[in-house]
Amino acid sequence: MSFIILFAVVGCDSRFQTKDQFEDYIADLNRSQLMQIDSPDTVYPLAYPPLRDRLQSLSEFDIGLLDFLSLQQCDVGAVAGQRNSILGKVMPPSQRFLYELDIIRAIETCQIEDEGLLNALENVAKHKRQELPVAFGNAVFNDTGREGFFSLSNGYLPLDYSTAHHQALLSALNRLLGVAENLQSLPVIDGAEFEQDLKTLTDSEYIGRLMFSLVQISEYLSAVTKEVNNIEKGQCGSPIHYLATQFEENYVQKLQPYMARINRSAYQILPPLMRLSELAEPLTNTLSDYMQQISLSAETGVWAKYQQASAQHAKSWSQLLASCGTPIGREQKG
Repeated sequence: MSFIILFAVVGCDSRFQTKDQFEDYIADLNRSQLMQIDSPDTVYPLAYPPLRDRLQSLSEFDIGLLDFLSLQQCDVGAVAGQRNSILGKVMPPSQRFLYELDIIRAIETCQIEDEGLLNALENVAKHKRQELPVAFGNAVFNDTGREGFFSLSNGYLPLDYSTAHHQALLSALNRLLGVAENLQSLPVIDGAEFEQDLKTLTDSEYIGRLMFSLVQISEYLSAVTKEVNNIEKGQCGSPIHYLATQFEENYVQKLQPYMARINRSAYQILPPLMRLSELAEPLTNTLSDYMQQISLSAETGVWAKYQQASAQHAKSWSQLLASCGTPIGREQKG
């Protein structure tokens, strides 16, 4: 009974369905005497760095200056006091970013007649403006639970994944991008909406699942390509007709449309995400290296290797079938 329950759960778990589809592709090809493909081992891309390698420190308000400002008729003392409260000392990065906007805004609207104090405040505001990209980057990439957005433990993107599944994520990214592009104007942000947008990133699990999917797909396609290339030219007839049928039924009809949906989603989501990382620079070296891995343009990134594996797979099949004048399976049946 336990085995039946486990089998049912695994069978319904989208993390396994894509792998099963690729395994079916290999199994059907292996029924040919011309092929013996070994299923590839699971390969993991570079993992999201731990928090200690991502989070960057921000300057703190001078306590002596804060005590003096508490006597002034402006909001600086009150706003800065929030940071020095018990809860303020443990602000998550998202709240710290909102605080940084508030303290700069309060400083720049505070009317101070004392020239020395005014100069000190202007220096604080100038320095904190320079730190705003870092504060924003901490909020987007280093907030509580953000690892879920990049986690590799959630498996493949599901077989039925489509662009309709990521509209909330895309909307959240675009709103965050709007904030990042206007940092120096000190945008007034709806805190609840900002937190919800960050939560949408985490809940989507998108980047981790995308990276995991791309790496595994690359491994499967490369394994098939290797065997296709090993087939001696001139071995035409029924064995090649069989392989053409399996290529059409497994890859062309099932796997290729899935990969096309992945491509469409990546071309929509990765550009705004990479733009966010650019506007949050300087990132730590470790986080910067990770972001390069997921870039659409990095020559050594996961995407480039996936595109190469896909192109080589298609080219190898095209050359093999063309050498025998063999159409794909569906056309054979006509």
